[in-house]
Amino acid sequence: MLPYFKIFSSFFMCKIGSKVKKNAKIAILGVVLVFTGCSFQQSAPKDVVTTTTETSSIEQAASVEFVNLSATNGEAKPSISNLLTVEYPKAEKLSLRGHILEVSDFALVQHMGATITYLDLAKCGLGAIPSEVSEAKSLTTLYLSDNRIGELSADVYSLDKLIYINLDRNSITNIQDGISQMKSLKWLRLNDNKLSSLPKDMAELKNIKRLYLSKNNFTEVPEVIKSMTSLEELNLGANRITEFPEWLCDMPNLKRIDLYGNPIKEIPDKVVDMPSLTTLVMDNCQLENDRKKNLNEKLADKRIKFIF
Repeated sequence: MLPYFKIFSSFFMCKIGSKVKKNAKIAILGVVLVFTGCSFQQSAPKDVVTTTTETSSIEQAASVEFVNLSATNGEAKPSISNLLTVEYPKAEKLSLRGHILEVSDFALVQHMGATITYLDLAKCGLGAIPSEVSEAKSLTTLYLSDNRIGELSADVYSLDKLIYINLDRNSITNIQDGISQMKSLKWLRLNDNKLSSLPKDMAELKNIKRLYLSKNNFTEVPEVIKSMTSLEELNLGANRITEFPEWLCDMPNLKRIDLYGNPIKEIPDKVVDMPSLTTLVMDNCQLENDRKKNLNEKLADKRIKFIF
């Protein structure tokens, strides 16, 4: 368990001034930090956010670092047009999670694009990746999970500082060519989509460390993965893969392999000699019981956890 900062936020609605119309209001965010814990695989890397207090003037908006508009408790979508009248020069995070967004709402991403490093557009009813996302050139973390996106498009490929992108639980059938431009990418989540292959230029993602592709339509381990020499975690569970390729055993930094729920009947003996492997997950596969026992003994000698 690793500690992280969990962020709770609340809005403080304040009048802009006596000379401004009565209904003109802005949402200024107050951020409170508390300590908690989480599983490493369940949460993305989180930046430490400096605590800010609830603000009562436009001037104090200058200190806000996280504009959190998430609909965590069924809140109504705030007025984006009102937010566009305010400058957040220190804001590094923006969340619109849970709100069904209209095209005009993405103007806020443009408005804050120069400073934000973290953008959360999960559960926003998106049918495609908004082109406005490409204007947030400093992004390192991007959530687009739980939408209706059908393609990983080039709109994000220009984000050369992006480290983490979450596209779990969409309807993605295709990854456009050009993803090799994302030289900083270390963590790519595409669980629960409709992929059956990966583009060849993914081989150039030399810095990627975690690749999650469970619950897709793969019938084999994509060979392009062979070139991802920095890869430490690979999840291809719950696909339709029938073979554990020998080349997978030659990957020098691979620590965890998840191939659970695939109709795999055999594993190469070389797996016991993988230099970095610590965990091999093969439950609900089709290995013979004697083979499971044999592998378990050999892997135990190497202190490799074998889940079968």
